[in-house]
Amino acid sequence: MIRLVLVELRRAVDTRGPRWAFAAAAVSGVLLSFVVARDATTFAAFVAGLSLALPLLMGLLAVMAFTAEWSTRAALTTFAVTPRRQRILGARYAAILLLAASTLVAIHLLAAVGFVVSRPGSVGSVFDVAVLAQFWQMLATTVAATLTAIAVASLVLRTALALLIAVFGPFLLTIGLAFTPGLVDWLNPYGFASWLAEPQLSWTITSETTVGLGPAVTSFAVWTALPLALGWVRQLRAEPR
Repeated sequence: MIRLVLVELRRAVDTRGPRWAFAAAAVSGVLLSFVVARDATTFAAFVAGLSLALPLLMGLLAVMAFTAEWSTRAALTTFAVTPRRQRILGARYAAILLLAASTLVAIHLLAAVGFVVSRPGSVGSVFDVAVLAQFWQMLATTVAATLTAIAVASLVLRTALALLIAVFGPFLLTIGLAFTPGLVDWLNPYGFASWLAEPQLSWTITSETTVGLGPAVTSFAVWTALPLALGWVRQLRAEPR
């Protein structure tokens, strides 16, 4: 299984599109840190700019990784080498999530170097506990966005359409649900990501800035778990195009 994960990691970045997305995630994250938090005096505030771009870019990378393989030649080669699709799909899921986490770590390291060079008097804040909390929030948001993108790509299996749905779908759904206040809190596509970034055990929403466990579970079930399950079944049965 480890060998398959390594193979999927290499495939995820061995074409021009994913390479550009991967590079853009790292570079834009660092640039946003300088632009958004140019007056920040702590590393936690400085690196907060990463959250603006990384979830979106990792979602794009996930879509490309899960849809590009379904051309006839690529799929036939993949499934001929490893006939059990479950192993390939499991390795692909693991590889994309590992790549998302690795990208976040790489951006933090690059941002730390830039922060130390530009603000030598604030080096101590790089090792502050607040940085760990900031890292977890970014990781949670990125993982949630990546899982949603994987679910969409697994269901659609076509790159252009999957990209449109993954990028604009949650945003448009949130706007639509805003007209139904009773539903927006429980069906918000971003509910699970928000709760994962700041988990708390209260079942309902306790304030405008926090998400309760109930809405988080509902959001995860409707927008992530169910599409992932359906996408898994679709990929097991799909024929190469």
